[in-house]
This record gives sequence, structure tokens and C-alpha cells, in this order.
Amino acid sequence: MNIQNPILLKFLISFSSYFIIIFFLGYLIPREEFWLTLALFGLCFLAYWIIYSESKGMNFSFRKGVILAFALRLVLILSVPALSDDFYRYIFDGHLIGLGINPYLMYPSETLTILKNPSDSYMHFLFEKMNSPNYFSIYPPLHQFFFYVASLSGEKLLNNILVLRVCIIFFDFLNMYLLYRILKLWGQPISKLWLYAFNPLVVIELTGNLHFEGLVLTGILSLLYFWIKNETGLASLGWSFAIGIKLTPLMLGPLLLRAWKKDKAILFLFLSCTAITLFLFPLYFSDGFQKFWQSFRLFQSSFEFNASVYYMIIWLSGFFIDYNPIAYVGPALSLLALISIVFFSLRFKVESFEKFALGIVFVYLIYLLFQNVVHPWYIIPAFGVSILTRSNVFLVWTGLVFLSYYTYSNKDFEECIAFLLVEYGILFMFISKEIYFGALSHKIKME
Repeated sequence: MNIQNPILLKFLISFSSYFIIIFFLGYLIPREEFWLTLALFGLCFLAYWIIYSESKGMNFSFRKGVILAFALRLVLILSVPALSDDFYRYIFDGHLIGLGINPYLMYPSETLTILKNPSDSYMHFLFEKMNSPNYFSIYPPLHQFFFYVASLSGEKLLNNILVLRVCIIFFDFLNMYLLYRILKLWGQPISKLWLYAFNPLVVIELTGNLHFEGLVLTGILSLLYFWIKNETGLASLGWSFAIGIKLTPLMLGPLLLRAWKKDKAILFLFLSCTAITLFLFPLYFSDGFQKFWQSFRLFQSSFEFNASVYYMIIWLSGFFIDYNPIAYVGPALSLLALISIVFFSLRFKVESFEKFALGIVFVYLIYLLFQNVVHPWYIIPAFGVSILTRSNVFLVWTGLVFLSYYTYSNKDFEECIAFLLVEYGILFMFISKEIYFGALSHKIKME
């Protein structure tokens, strides 16, 4: 290894800096220290871009890149998530299943009354830490399966975290392999893979904060890979798996039916419906589905975070009414997003693989812009698919969305309007640029 090579030297300095900063973010910096966290994330993003840029001029094989990506994730292997507390509910639900209690039928606060010695139990500790003690579980059954697997490691928080993290890292590397295979099949440079593998938002939100959007991406990439291979059954299984983790990939349905020829579309729909039914089967016991849907609707009509179109409507409504109309605006925008996605999908022509991938990216973009809650990890599935296209909108968003963590730096959890304007102002500039001059204008054709 010739360290006098300026490209290699710049790469090594950037990666070493990235490695150290990830350690600080994972173990030493609380989320209340927003400005320090933001500065370190910005340095991570700068190092990430240098790593990607220099990798194109180096003999950077898939194996070498994966080893370095694994090293970054390994830094966080024993950390307790600092930027999100969702994992407490994951572990709580997993232990409930282990105790034979259906997490869809009772609030966590209700389950404590039937557990032995609740005041001195591990479950009580998890309950005190979680952010949703009075809501039925909103995580689909396949998602819950991984929670249960984590619970098998016993009533020790770090053990449970470690199992969840190993599962997430495994699927993250499956994502890298699928991206690699797709890029090879499509004749594209594998250097595009490093846009995903080293992205700091991906590393922090998946490995660090234990979010399962990486598994959603695995399902969608499997769908794309087997679509290229014209294997309907495996493609349908990939999409169904993504839905089993999180229901949002259902919105891709109209586009997927357009992507197959008529006979294949019917088979794809039949196989997908069968697999989705099996993955969601635990919801059918008692009134599990009804309570799951109740929590889902409550989420849409009660919470707001890092939104765009939603906040614009709320701001305008303030000139006419003196209360927050979230109970009406949230569900109405979800319906509008659904109508827009169906309309777009029915008119969209899937003429190539890139068009198909770009269609998925555009569907996600429509969905997210109309949501009243957009957590940073929500954009990861669309970002992973977007690197297979010419669109850079989600790449830019992975650098901007971290501004939303300002909300957790103050006791009242108030959002910063200035940061929202910066995030979405720049994002809409890039969207407009691509519509008129870039990937979207040249690649999206309507019938």
C-alpha cells in the first residue's frame, strides 16, 4: 500500500476521521447536544463524500468496500441508541410475545397489570423508557418477529440491542449485495454502491438507532433484482417481505402492476396477496387488526414532525381558524397522496429498469411530501433505490434531514421553523431542478 499516493492518503484520512466521529456520536454525545451532533454529522457527510469521490479513482473492489462499511457499523455494535428511543418498544413487544401476550390487543400500560412483580421487573423498566405506553403496537407481525428473536437473549438490555443490531446489519449487507448485483446486471459502475454503504444517515439510523427501514429496502431491492431476472414469484416475495416489515410499500402496488405484462401482473398480484396475507396473519386474531388500524389512524391524526406540505396547510389555516386541524388535515393529505400516487402510477410508462426504479423513487417522494410525520429514517428505502437512477433528490435529503433533530434538543420538543425552511427550501430547489433539467424530466414519460 503506497500511502504517498495523494488519492489513497485523502481516502485514509477521511475514513479514519469518519470512524472516530461515528464513535463519538454513538457513545458520547446525547441528542440534546444538537449543535455538536449536527457539526459532527456534517463532518461525517463531508468525509463520506470524499470517500465516495476518491473511491472512483482507486482499485476499490466490492470486497474491500464491504469490509470498510462493516468496520463503520462495528463501531456502534455495543452502543445504546442515542437519537431515538423506539427500540424500548421493540424490545417490550418482543418480550410480550415471549410471554404469550398479543401486543396488538393491549396497551403496554395494561399489560403491566397482568405481569408478575411489575414494580421490579425488566418489563417495567422498558415501559418507563418507551415513548408510546398508551398505544397498541403499530409494528406489523413480520417486524414483531425480529423483536421476539431479540427477546430470546434474555432480560438484559444490551443483549436485546445486540441481537436487533446483528439482524439489521445482516440485512444492510444484503442490501449492498443486491445493489452490487443490480449494478453489475445493468452495466453500471459499482462505485455508486458506496453512496449507500458509507452514507452517515444509513449508518446512524439503521445500525445506530435500530430502525428497520433497511429491511424494507431489502424487500424492494429484491423486487427490482428479480424483476430484471423476470422471476415473478421471488419478486412478489420481496415486495411482500417489505410490506410485512412496514405497510408503506403497499403504495407501490399500482406501479408494480404497470411494470409487468398482463399475464405476469395477474400472477404477481395473486402471489403477493397470498404472501402478504400470511405475513399479516397474526393481526386476524380477535380484534387485532382493528386495534392496529386504530393506532395507525391515531398516528396520522395526532402527531406532526418535520413535515412540508402539511405545515404549509396548517400555517394557512391559522388565518381562518384558531385551532390545529391536524385531525382533518393529516388523514386528508394521506388520501390526497394516495390519489396522486395512483394517478401517477396509471400514467407512468415502465420502459426500462431505470424507469422502474425512478418510478418507485417518485412514488416515495409523493408520499413523504404529503405526510405529517417524516422521521429521518423514513427516507432510507427511497434513497437506497435512488442510487440506481440519475436522481439525486434523496441523496441531498440524507444530508438535510438531520436538521430535524433540533426538536429533541429542547424540553418542549419545539421544531425550528428556520431549519424546516432550509431543509425543504433546498430540497424543493433540487426537485425543481430535476423536473426541468435533470433525471425526472428526461426519464419520466407519461401516457
